[in-house]
Amino acid sequence: MINLWLILALGCMAADWAALWKAHASINYLTKPLALLLLMVWFWSTAGPGWVTFCFLLGFFFSLIGDAFLLLPHGYFKYGLGAFLCTHISYMAGFMIGVENLPLWFWVLAGLTGGWATIVIIRLVGGARQNPHHRRMALPITFYAGAISLMLLFAAWTMFRPDWSKDAAILVVCGALLFYFSDLYLAYDRFVQPLQHARLMVRISYHLGQLALAAGVVLYSRSG
Repeated sequence: MINLWLILALGCMAADWAALWKAHASINYLTKPLALLLLMVWFWSTAGPGWVTFCFLLGFFFSLIGDAFLLLPHGYFKYGLGAFLCTHISYMAGFMIGVENLPLWFWVLAGLTGGWATIVIIRLVGGARQNPHHRRMALPITFYAGAISLMLLFAAWTMFRPDWSKDAAILVVCGALLFYFSDLYLAYDRFVQPLQHARLMVRISYHLGQLALAAGVVLYSRSG
């Protein structure tokens, strides 16, 4: 699993975090998309063939587009949000491959996830509506929060599926949680109230989340 592309991706992620910490915007414009591009190359070079691999590779591609949009002025935020919405739909499609039935425990987990998602949506939408510049984002926020919550649900369900090894499932669950935290932190900082070191916290959790998701899917695809 470990090769030159992974080492380069990790190095680029660390450089990106340092650029954010030191407020080197010009370096950040290079390292942010390059980190994910290198992760994509590593994933493509190590993952086994199959539809799950394809779905996640597509998701990483949409993430790369989203990263590029989020580097642009605030007016492009909605396009970045749309790209990452496509990311989570792609990830969900990957997680749903091989699902034949949904037993009772899935619906219990879905209920817990749905309850938490409702609380989050109410808080974020309430914050957005208090700002005249953000009111039009209420509906996109709702759709996006619902999508990433569903992605998290199906990632968590891999822990109960026999076709996913425990190591692979733990990695994708950790990755989905980190990705979820990253987006929640970003949304809270943007729409509710500013948070300390928000950009750095968002970026670190985002990169680690994508890395864990990629590694989990690599393990899954190579064991099939």
